[in-house]
Amino acid sequence: MRICTVVVTFNRYQLLTECLDALLEQTLKTDILVVDNASTDGTPNKIEEDGYLNSEYIIYKRLEKNLGGAGGFHYGVKYALENNYDYVWLMDDDAEPETNCLEVLLKNTDSQYSGYAPKTLIGTKEKNEISLSGYGHRGFFDYENCLPSFSRPMPKESYEKETCEIEMASFVGILVPMSSVKKIGLPENKFFIHHDDMEYSLRLMTLGKILMVNSVSIYHKEKRAEEKCEKSFLIFKKNRIRFDKLWLKYFGLRNSIYIAFKYGKGLKKYFSAVNIYLTLIKDIILYDDNKWIRIKFASNSFFDGVRGHFDNDKPAKILKGE
Repeated sequence: MRICTVVVTFNRYQLLTECLDALLEQTLKTDILVVDNASTDGTPNKIEEDGYLNSEYIIYKRLEKNLGGAGGFHYGVKYALENNYDYVWLMDDDAEPETNCLEVLLKNTDSQYSGYAPKTLIGTKEKNEISLSGYGHRGFFDYENCLPSFSRPMPKESYEKETCEIEMASFVGILVPMSSVKKIGLPENKFFIHHDDMEYSLRLMTLGKILMVNSVSIYHKEKRAEEKCEKSFLIFKKNRIRFDKLWLKYFGLRNSIYIAFKYGKGLKKYFSAVNIYLTLIKDIILYDDNKWIRIKFASNSFFDGVRGHFDNDKPAKILKGE
């Protein structure tokens, strides 16, 4: 059995090393494909200097330009497909699986499932918590109420069972049989970042559910809170996206609108989309700085999602005034 672990990285070398160390310590060894999204923090030199490229398991591929997480996973899954692996194990560079994680996942494989995933704990091995929000890494789909998120929260009880059938698993430790990949295709590289794993799970669901194995965990060291800061209007306060992180918001809104319009059911998604857009504009006017640029970002993101228009250079163009 041949397994390719795909790790996508960009300018987070310290986190990457922690991820690689955890993968090299797995009780079941795999090839580890590191897809470097043209990092500018010295990753190519550091990964060689620190001896990782001397490992028989690590394959390092540096892309010519940053294709985002979506482009990186597209590249990695394509590599696994073209090189005849049996499974592909996907994870961000800020993920750290338990030592026996992969071995236990494989012991639970069954042809009725389209993929397999350990439970996700937000934080580190020393300090973590289960993500129970609708924006978590494991969940179910709500086709009628698909905005602002297609996924709905998992009840805490789901984590107390030995295994649990789920519908959505992020690219934080999902193990996908290549037989599934051959049927549904590769992850969408046009998304750049955000919700590419959501869209892929929707396609996996056409083949069968995803099995979450709760006896093993993967730790995700996300720091989304740093993207926001508190703003006020009169006596009201809201957490708002920092201006230097605004370009990230473009992709998130565009992709979530696109997914909702493509996969959602019923008419509610249209009313929800309009409400999201109007609320965005209202909050920009009331709370934010750089109002005109923010309105341009929100409008372009929203209507690009509605039209299914993917220009991943657009955030840079807006900032340049184009």
